[in-house]
Amino acid sequence: MNNKLLLLVTSTCVLTALVPVSRVFGAWELSQLPPQTKSVAVVGTAVPVSQILQKLKGKTQVPILIPSRIPIPLKLYYRSQAEAGSYSISMETTADCRGTTVCTFGSIQGQKGGDFTTKVEGVTKTLKNVKLAGGVKGVFHNGCGAYCTATLEWKTQGFMYTVAIKNGRESDLIFIANSAILARKR
Repeated sequence: MNNKLLLLVTSTCVLTALVPVSRVFGAWELSQLPPQTKSVAVVGTAVPVSQILQKLKGKTQVPILIPSRIPIPLKLYYRSQAEAGSYSISMETTADCRGTTVCTFGSIQGQKGGDFTTKVEGVTKTLKNVKLAGGVKGVFHNGCGAYCTATLEWKTQGFMYTVAIKNGRESDLIFIANSAILARKR
């Protein structure tokens, strides 16, 4: 019993020495963000769909597919941008990441047209077809270089959608894509 308690206390001390206590226990508040920050933080797996839609609607002609849930229990910050023929939602682990590799978790993108990935890149290589919700065909790709990036692409009515996660698993990407497909156009 004492050994287990000692291990727990030691682990907690090491963890809190490496990561601020507010991050460990999820106490980071949006009110602590600088006023110019437009990110939205979410604990757990729910995606703040309505807040993301406010930033995208009316700016793109691409039907907006956003998953309702992400199967990763991380606090994520969402940044979005849109043009007439595309939109992109970046998922980041810090409020001020701004696309920096170290704190970028992944992205969700939609664009008019586009082709499936056919070239396998990186050290660890996977490229395979997968079946998504509603019988939609998807292409899963995982390649590693400096870090691993897993992507899942699918087409619907002439639009290409892509979900990408750094160090992602195929099952997580399929979950996210199915959540977006089942939620339908928003």
